[in-house]
This record gives sequence, structure tokens and C-alpha cells, in this order.
Amino acid sequence: MPLSYPLSREVLFDTLPVASVAFELPENVELAATRGGEQLAAEAGERLWQGEVAIGRLTKAETGRPEVLVDLLRAPGRSFMAYDRTRARPLLDPTGAILGAATPSILALNGSDARELRLQGLPAGYVLSAGDYLSFAYGSSPVRQALHRIVDTAVTANGSGETPFFEVVPHIRPGAAVAAAVELNRPWCKAVLVFGTVTPMRGTRTIFDGLGFRFVQTLR
Repeated sequence: MPLSYPLSREVLFDTLPVASVAFELPENVELAATRGGEQLAAEAGERLWQGEVAIGRLTKAETGRPEVLVDLLRAPGRSFMAYDRTRARPLLDPTGAILGAATPSILALNGSDARELRLQGLPAGYVLSAGDYLSFAYGSSPVRQALHRIVDTAVTANGSGETPFFEVVPHIRPGAAVAAAVELNRPWCKAVLVFGTVTPMRGTRTIFDGLGFRFVQTLR
């Protein structure tokens, strides 16, 4: 049966034999410098998550699946769910056991500041830490996937499982809505391969390595 896009986490990011992964939110600005050394910056567009994946050393029998999955992504329009494998769950709940079957969602958005939100549906006393990720769907035609990191040092849910307002990066885009389901277990963004960045597998008759690629978030 043909695969559907975006490729799910279970199909791609969960299964790739990754040696290392980089995940970042670079600035998107146009710069000009004055004679005095001042940098004048203006936003050139949305800040989008980007990253790089390097596949580890494999035996010949292990190379086929990673190679064909990457080859699939080299066609225009083929997207996948990407997440930071170095921090796939909240810092203080690395296995997800504390969150359990809880179903967090957005409780409130700060109408005057697109950097803050509150969550509900968490276990009582649940703690989110600075650098933890969260994601949720927003908008329509198309539905997009937001991915954010928490700025506050610690965000603790009260006895009702509700958090206070806390800040995230990047800013919350228009279309985010109260009651939207929030993912804390492998929070993800929709991404596409950056064309021209794939490095091929190299090796001997028995051991292979070198396969890798860069990716960038897409809001389409």
C-alpha cells in the first residue's frame, strides 16, 4: 500500500537509525550595518524549524529501508513529521509515564500577546520545563501544525490540571484556538527535505555510513 504524506513519526523519525540530529529555530531577518557597527534587522518572514539528520553506521542488510525512505522524500511535495529526538518528551517526564493517558489542550490564549498560552487537561502538579516542546494543529484550508518551545523556567499545573500563562517561541500564529489538542509526546512540525542536501550512503561490502539530509518546516 502506498505511503501517505506527511509521513508519520512511526514511519520515518521513530525508525531512522539516527547517529545525530540537529534541531533549531534560526532567525529570518534582513540585515544592514551602519558605519558605527550597529546591526539593523528587519523580519523577512516566518521563523521556521530546521534541522539535519545523520544516519549511523549500518550493515548492508540495514541500509535498504533508510535509503528508500530518504529517496521518497526527494520528490516535491512529500512531507513528514519531524521532532527533536534529543528532547522527545518533557524534561521531567522523559518516558511519558506521568502524563499517561491525559489529553492536554489549550485553555486560553493571551489576546494581547501572541507569545503566551495556558494549558488544561494535565495531571495535577505536572511540571513543564524551559526548553520542553509542545505542538498543536491550527487554522484551516490547510490545517497547519505549530511547534513551540517553552521559555519559562518551570510551569506547574494546579490541582485541576491547568497551567498559568507561559511564554513560548516562536510566536503563536493566527488560527490557534482554545480547546485545540496539545501534543507533549514527540511534539512535531510538518517538514520537507531541503533539496540538494542529501549525502549518499558510502561503505565497504559490509559496513555503510554517511547517509544524511537537511529539512525545513513547511506551513503548507
